[in-house]
Amino acid sequence: MGPGQDMGQFKMVIEGMTEGNKMPGADEFNKLMKQSKDQLGSLRNELQNLMIRFGMRSLTLYQAARKEPLRLSEMDSIIKYELTSAIRDFSEPANIEDIINKTKIEWEKSKTQI
Repeated sequence: MGPGQDMGQFKMVIEGMTEGNKMPGADEFNKLMKQSKDQLGSLRNELQNLMIRFGMRSLTLYQAARKEPLRLSEMDSIIKYELTSAIRDFSEPANIEDIINKTKIEWEKSKTQI
């Protein structure tokens, strides 16, 4: 799922807010909050699946370097190292800044699609 694809569910609420710049009513807000909670669960699942792909990539790389199968204890260490490295990399200030900038660009694009 790419950036901006989930914005469709919020278009009605955003359109309602732009008409006279008023806040949505309690029912609309509750609906938006429920959608947001559902979206957060979906995003967490996507992130977990992406992290699994990072782990699989590292196991494949390590396995390619040797003939004998990886042991479970080795797999734990390899996966933990890979995930920790990926999280550390994405937490670097330059990467956070890049994510912020790209998010703002996507936000502006989503506003023009309404």
